[in-house]
Amino acid sequence: MGGRAFLQILPKASFPRLPTFLYQKIKLRLKARLQTLYTIVEIPAEAPEKVDHGDLDFVVARPVNSRNIVTHDQVREVLGATEVIGLDRTSNYAVLIDNEEWRDYQRTDDGNQIYFQVDVNVCTNEEEVQSILMFHGFGDLGIIIGTIASGCGLSIGTKGMKISNPSPDPPIHLTSSPVAIFHFLGLSTDTWKRGFSTQEAVFKFAASSRFFDPQKLVPRNASKKKAAESRTMYRNFLVWAQEQNPGVDAICQSQDMVEEALVQFGKKDERDLLVRQRYEKEWMKHNFNGKLVAEWTGLGWKGVKVVMDAVRIKVGGESMLIGRRTAELKDLVGQAKDELQLN
Repeated sequence: MGGRAFLQILPKASFPRLPTFLYQKIKLRLKARLQTLYTIVEIPAEAPEKVDHGDLDFVVARPVNSRNIVTHDQVREVLGATEVIGLDRTSNYAVLIDNEEWRDYQRTDDGNQIYFQVDVNVCTNEEEVQSILMFHGFGDLGIIIGTIASGCGLSIGTKGMKISNPSPDPPIHLTSSPVAIFHFLGLSTDTWKRGFSTQEAVFKFAASSRFFDPQKLVPRNASKKKAAESRTMYRNFLVWAQEQNPGVDAICQSQDMVEEALVQFGKKDERDLLVRQRYEKEWMKHNFNGKLVAEWTGLGWKGVKVVMDAVRIKVGGESMLIGRRTAELKDLVGQAKDELQLN
């Protein structure tokens, strides 16, 4: 993020973008230092054709000590950072650049030194590390893949893949496995592992998904339009995509893809239950509510509640009322009122 996390602490001029040769040197040195604290230390692959760098992202897991805890001060010390913004998951560190590493970066006229922002994302397990590497690596590839999938009713992020149900139903989580997600989308993990030397290679990889359909990629809401405007690589992909022609099998129907995902990840029963519950809730809202029962009985709200509870008990639960005709519901309400001797 180019030192933006420290703008309240250090001058903006203290965080220039660094050329690739210096970035690579710093990356190797700091990775070795973090490996004294964590068993797993990874770095998402940089965007192809990138000429300079504003920060360095580490993804770590499995502390080496027996207490399974690494403090922000420990990380600050091994990185040689002078400032730290410590958070639960991703913390920011301001690392002073050694002038001997790049003599062109000496003290500025106002006495400021040159820093580099290092972000350390602490994960709970290897799967989470892999997910971040696959969806945060190679620049905007993760955003591009997510955009392709969203056109077919799926939502993808570092927490996994899910189906967003109509509000107020909660989303259905399908899988946390990035490998399973790539497989379902029709993306080759072997190709991803080999990496990409150009942006166009990244675009072609994303377009190899069986979900790729240029017509579904045009940003239709303010947030997506803003993302397209602010991220150069993502914007370049949207332009590139409109020049492509998807294969016949690649054009997806959202509902078909959602159904396939539900079956493949064993979530169809969960979705069907949510749909049924939503239908039953809506049915009860319109066919067996306090206002209707008050009209049928002439009772006040206390009496209405007693009658409705009695009807539910009599038929064996609220779900047993679903689908009954209005006349039958009126009869049940009338019987409950008489049995309770309410006037």
